[in-house]
Amino acid sequence: MTRSPAVRRLTGVALAATAVTGLTLTTAGPASAATNKNGNVESGEFGLYYNSNYAGCVFDLLNSDGNFSGDYFRSSTSSQTCPGQGQSTDNNTASYWNRDVTAWEVYTKAGRAGIEGYLPLGYYGNASVTFKNEISSAYYF
Repeated sequence: MTRSPAVRRLTGVALAATAVTGLTLTTAGPASAATNKNGNVESGEFGLYYNSNYAGCVFDLLNSDGNFSGDYFRSSTSSQTCPGQGQSTDNNTASYWNRDVTAWEVYTKAGRAGIEGYLPLGYYGNASVTFKNEISSAYYF
């Protein structure tokens, strides 16, 4: 059975479109996504720092964490060390950076207990006297 010129032309166009789409999909880079608790405050995360002025190791959150007990500050790379590396995050935070698209709330006790602090999106700074080395839980708003 022979195909008409119009069917052959449409088949060729469809194959070419499929090839271009496949090429586009295979050359596209990987999607960028934040990684929870990897020691690097990425876009979309809330980060807590061991020292003031965003210094030292980091505890980065993509999701709420109701109890920092058992959580630790990490270096952004396995080959480097930083002040606070391996220290508990619970009651041990001096500064923070909210790179998330929403506000975060921090508490001086686990489970949304104690004194509440509100950190709007994009906020960064040193913890106040009330919160320095007192934060035990954090929730995105």
